[in-house]
Amino acid sequence: MFKYLKQGAACAFAMLALSAQAATWTLSGDLVTHDPDLYKEGNTWWIVETSDTGIGVKYSADGHAWKQGVSIFGGGLSWWGQYNGNSKTVWAPDVHVWNGKAILYYAVSTFGSQKSAIGLATASSIIGGNWVDQGAVLTSAPGNDFNAIDPNFVVDKAGQPWLSYGSFWTGIYTTRVDANTLKPIGSRYHLAADSSGIENAFIMANGSYYYLFVSKGTCCAGANSTYHISYGRSTSITGPYLDKNGVNMLNGGGTTLDAGGGRFIAPGGESVSNGVMARHELDSQNGYNGVLFMNDLTFVNGWPTY
Repeated sequence: MFKYLKQGAACAFAMLALSAQAATWTLSGDLVTHDPDLYKEGNTWWIVETSDTGIGVKYSADGHAWKQGVSIFGGGLSWWGQYNGNSKTVWAPDVHVWNGKAILYYAVSTFGSQKSAIGLATASSIIGGNWVDQGAVLTSAPGNDFNAIDPNFVVDKAGQPWLSYGSFWTGIYTTRVDANTLKPIGSRYHLAADSSGIENAFIMANGSYYYLFVSKGTCCAGANSTYHISYGRSTSITGPYLDKNGVNMLNGGGTTLDAGGGRFIAPGGESVSNGVMARHELDSQNGYNGVLFMNDLTFVNGWPTY
C-alpha cells in the first residue's frame, strides 16, 4: 500500500522539541528537510521536499513522528537535463488532491539560473504512489522577468484552481490553471517583489481574505543566511497583498511571521495544511542542515500568527 515507504531513519532526531513557541509541535524521526510541503490525505500526513534524488517524501501517521520514504522519480527524468544539468535534483515540490486525484508540481533548475521548468505529475492518490509525469507546464529562460520555480497550487473561493510561482528577479506571480490539464491559462498577475530576494509563495484563504506567505532573503549561506517568512493579505487572490502597515507586497511590503533565532535560524520554505504551518530552519549546531518545524497557525484580528 505504501509504495514509496522504506525502513530506516537517516538523519533522525529523537523526540526533539524544536522551539519554545507555544503552538510548536514536538517532532521525532527523520526531520532533516528543505522546502517541506505539508499535506494531509485521509489519516496520513505527507511531506514532499527538495531533494538531490528526485522528489523527496516523508510520511507520518500522526504528524509528529516522521519517516523518510522512497523518492518519487528518484532516478531522474530525461527531460529534466536541459534545466538542471542532467542532475536528479528537484526543488520545492507541491502536492495536493484535486478532482479525485493527487497532483504534484515541482521545479527543476540550477542555482541562480532562469533556465527553469515547473513539472507536473499525477496519481490516483498520494498513498497509492502511482505517479505519472505530465512533463513541463511552465518554463522560463534567461531574459525573462520571472523564474519558473517554487510552484504553489491553490483553489480560490469560487472553486477555480491557480498556480503561483517565482523566485528572485521580479518576484512572485500567479495564473489560472485549466481544471482538467492543470496547465496555466489566461493572464498572469504580479503579486510580490523584494530587492533582498523573494520566493516560496504559499497562498491560502481564511475568512474574508487570501494570505500570501513568502520566504525572503538568502536561504542557504550558513551563518549568513537571512531567510525569513513574511506575509500580506488581500480580498482577491490576484492582490494587491498588503502587510499590517498597509504596504503593498509588490513594493517590498510584508509583515515578518518568523525570523528564527538562537540555534535554529533562517526559517523558510513554508506550507500550510489542516491549520498547521511547516517550514525548515537551519541548525547552527549541525552544519546548518535544514530541520523540520511545525506550528499551529492561528489568526488574531485577521492576521496570522503561531
